[in-house]
This record gives sequence, structure tokens and C-alpha cells, in this order.
Amino acid sequence: ITHMDREIGRILKALEKSGRADNTYVVFTADHGLAVGQHGLMGKQNPYDHSIRMPFMISGPGIRKGATVNEKIYMQSVYPTTCKLAGLKVPDTVDYSSIVPLIHGKKGARGEDLIFNCYILTQRLVRTDQFKLIHYPKIGRNQLFDLKNDPRETKDLINDPKHATVKKDLLKALQEKREELGDGLLSASQKK
Repeated sequence: ITHMDREIGRILKALEKSGRADNTYVVFTADHGLAVGQHGLMGKQNPYDHSIRMPFMISGPGIRKGATVNEKIYMQSVYPTTCKLAGLKVPDTVDYSSIVPLIHGKKGARGEDLIFNCYILTQRLVRTDQFKLIHYPKIGRNQLFDLKNDPRETKDLINDPKHATVKKDLLKALQEKREELGDGLLSASQKK
């Protein structure tokens, strides 16, 4: 972290020295995290927030200093966002949305309502502001977490009758997203 901090500082100092700092957007992001023992796991090949979330910061002309936006976005939104900031047309082939309205604090601007994530043939998930449903196609298992009340994802609610409607709605959303993306056949446990 110290090395990275120093190197970012070098870039920002060079930008300042060039005289272009006030007219340049700087985007900082990185790969997602590691479990480092959380949920009894190592590595980053798991669908829990400690491993799938990634940093995203942007600064530049017209961007509010010190503002924090707590919305769900896809990292693939970086490309259409930088196109918009540069005044370029976003190609029609790009499937992700620009987050310029979020960056500029536009009233009513929102991130994604639903996030879809997958890892090879072993994991799929959908996430809303409050809930996350994880589907493991190869073993036919699902998990459901209430992220507002259980941010560490320790209490699986998949069989909790109080969350039957949430489970049904998220399984349907997952099925629709997989079909939309051509993600192959759905396992029997996902249809339950």
C-alpha cells in the first residue's frame, strides 16, 4: 500500500507539474479483494462482498471534492463514463451505462438496480440494495443474505419462510439475467 501510495503521488505530481491537472480526470480502481480467512476462505474466487467489491474513485473538472456515492455500479461503466467525460460518443456496442450523472450528483441519479456476477461455471449471484442471492450451479445450492442487517453475510436466509418472496423474486431475476446473457441451462435448484 505504501508503494502504491507513493507511485500514485508521483503521477499526481507529474500531472500538476505539466499544468494539466485542472483539466484532467483521474480514475482510480483496482482488482477486487481477497477473503483472507473470512468465511473460512482464502483467495478471491468467492461471491461474498469482502472479495467481490472493488474501489472506485474519480476526480477532475466539475467533480465534487470529497463526495461519496453509495450506489451499485459495474466496473465496465468506466469506459462509457470516460467517453462521456471526454465528449466522445459511447459506441452502440457498449452494454454498460455511464455513471456521469452519479459523479456530478445529478438529482435522481441512481446506479444499477440489480447487479449480476458470475465466476466460471461455479457461481452466479444477483444483488439489490438490500439482498444478495448466490447460486452455485454445480452443487445445486443457493444462499440468501440480507446485506443491510447482516453486512458480513453470516446468516443464510434461503430457507427462512419470512424471506420466501425475496427468494422467489431474486431467483426469477437471476434466471432472467442468465437468459439475457446466454448463460446456459439453469440448474434445477435455481428454479425452486
